[in-house]
Amino acid sequence: MTFAIRKLAYSTFAAAALFVLPATADPAGTFRFAEQAKLITMDPHNHSGGGFSYLRPVYESLFDRNPDGDIVPVLADSYQVDGRTVTITLKPGITFSDGTDLTADLAARNLNRVIELGVNAGVKLAEKAEATGPDQITLTLKSPDPSIIDALSGTAGMMVSAAALDDPALDRNPVGTGPYVYSPEESREGELRVYTPAPGYRDPEAQGLARIEISEIPDNTARLNALKTGQVDLAIFLSSPQAAIVDRTPGLKLLRQPGGTTYHLSVLDREGTQVPAFADPRVRMAMNYAIDREAFSKAVEFGLSTPATQPYAEGLWAYDPALEGRYAYDLDKAKALMQEAGYAEGFEFTMPSIPIFASRLEAVAGFLKEINVTMNIQTVEPGTLARRSRTTDFPATNLVWNNAIDPKFVTTYYVAEDAVFNPFRIKPDPKLTELSEAGLAIADEAGRAPIYREMLGRLAEESYMIFITTTPILFGASDAVATNETVQFRPGTDTPYFAGIRLGN
Repeated sequence: MTFAIRKLAYSTFAAAALFVLPATADPAGTFRFAEQAKLITMDPHNHSGGGFSYLRPVYESLFDRNPDGDIVPVLADSYQVDGRTVTITLKPGITFSDGTDLTADLAARNLNRVIELGVNAGVKLAEKAEATGPDQITLTLKSPDPSIIDALSGTAGMMVSAAALDDPALDRNPVGTGPYVYSPEESREGELRVYTPAPGYRDPEAQGLARIEISEIPDNTARLNALKTGQVDLAIFLSSPQAAIVDRTPGLKLLRQPGGTTYHLSVLDREGTQVPAFADPRVRMAMNYAIDREAFSKAVEFGLSTPATQPYAEGLWAYDPALEGRYAYDLDKAKALMQEAGYAEGFEFTMPSIPIFASRLEAVAGFLKEINVTMNIQTVEPGTLARRSRTTDFPATNLVWNNAIDPKFVTTYYVAEDAVFNPFRIKPDPKLTELSEAGLAIADEAGRAPIYREMLGRLAEESYMIFITTTPILFGASDAVATNETVQFRPGTDTPYFAGIRLGN
């Protein structure tokens, strides 16, 4: 199945349902989902890294993606983009679970908070938001941004009530417009998050469940056991031996969702402030050539992934066939580059890890050892890897790239001087900046594709992003969930749509 990201940018559209729900019935049953990420915050505007599932029952965004990947309005009714001006009309009559109304003033306040906090890279090109009518907000951009509406379909577009915005404990007291509310009394910190139907929600048909339970289970084996014993109905997995076991366990199904993620290393200290060797692109290229991606996919990811030397998988519009196999395993070439750069004797550095990445990094460390590079692995608290990767605590990091996001994020995440994962504030090659700006100035994908392919080609030469494998999004599910047509998945993300799920009871 080929996954294509479909956009409706630079147009207006009418309200549309995300999916068709069955006939109205009282909420019934408990849906139990196992997360691999620990909960760090329920403040959507301060959210980074994994664990989106903890936010989705409570919060709704201005827009969302339907199961086909199309952007559809949720809290918004329509929008219009004109250069650097985005005009959004809100749906009337939207209320928060605390009974207050979503107004244009409050929506603008939410967006300005996102911009000012600077955590969400999707709105880095946004300058300010203001209410320009009773149900209308105008978002002014610093430069054109073809994917701004897409950004507002995630945490950047999530609306928080006025009282909750003023609550210093917002990280554990979320108040949104969604179909469910968080129940702190029934939840257990570090273990379980419980949600129940929001009173007075505008669409009772979306509230099919009496209760949602999201368990925090970062350990792969524990998450697998919870699924096998029926403690949870659905669980997210990376490509791992546990995912392979799900695939051959009677009563369970491994669901492969399109979109996927690309696992990669990122050299943060690429001017050699902490690790002088990293300043030499030949060293970074040597590291790229030293990784046997085919062996990594088979041995570490049990054949559930495919080798990757670029952020996008085949079938996506930004994918460049010319980069296929660009860094095919070549140990002799890797050693020659290390010799040429003056590092034949090698060097060492420290890489942060979280438990679910441990086997991946151990394998990478083994490959790098072959060229005398010692990668020391330091475990950090689950849920904090993305945050730590924004600091100069480490000279390199390892993350996953979401294949569903716009290629502009290559710039806002890694390339730009103020990019999220450029903590050493290194100025990029001016040509990369030029290409990035050119890509933002064009609305349609066909026009943007050659620009971003050239940009990705230049990044491959600089080799501070080392892509390893691409994996579809993997869910382990009970047979009952796997065959339940009301359980649908948000394209490109590791969360189902909680709205609309109904169980057989």
